[in-house]
Amino acid sequence: MKRLSYWLISLCLLMAAAAQANSPASASVSLKAFELGSFEQIVTDKNQQDHLVILWSFDCPPCITELEKISELHQQFPNYQLTLINTDAVEEQMRVKKILQQFDLAGLDNWGFANDDEEKLRYDIDPRWYGDLPRSYFFPLVGKIKRLRGALTSEELWELFEPS
Repeated sequence: MKRLSYWLISLCLLMAAAAQANSPASASVSLKAFELGSFEQIVTDKNQQDHLVILWSFDCPPCITELEKISELHQQFPNYQLTLINTDAVEEQMRVKKILQQFDLAGLDNWGFANDDEEKLRYDIDPRWYGDLPRSYFFPLVGKIKRLRGALTSEELWELFEPS
C-alpha cells in the first residue's frame, strides 16, 4: 500500500511538472543574447518614442523591487518602449525567465548577458559603468540621454512612463 501511495504521488508530481513545462507562460519567455554591439542595436531599434533600458540581476534586492514597480506601470502603459537587460551568467537563464514570468514581464524586450567577459559588455554599454545595479538609461525622443544609478522610485518611474 505504501509503495502504491509513493508511486501515485510521484506520478502526480511528474504530471504537474510536465504541465508547467508545457504551459504557454513558460514557453513565451524569450531572452535574447546580449553580446558586444547589442546595446547599440537596442538604442537604434527604439527611436519612435521615449525608451527606458533597465539593467538588473536576480541577486540584487533593489533590482527585484524595481521590477515589481515596472510590472505595475507596464500594465498601465503596455505600449511604452522598455528593455530589460539581465547581467547574470548564462547558466542562470532559467531562473531569470522565472522572475520575468513572475512579474509578468516576459513579453517585453528582454536580454541576458551571453558573454563571460562581463567587463567588456559593461564597457560596451557605458565606459563609465563599473557594474553597480540597478542601472537605467532613459532615451527621450527629444533631449539628452539620462544615466540613472540605483533603484528608481515609483515617482521617478511614473515621470518616465507618463505620456508626454
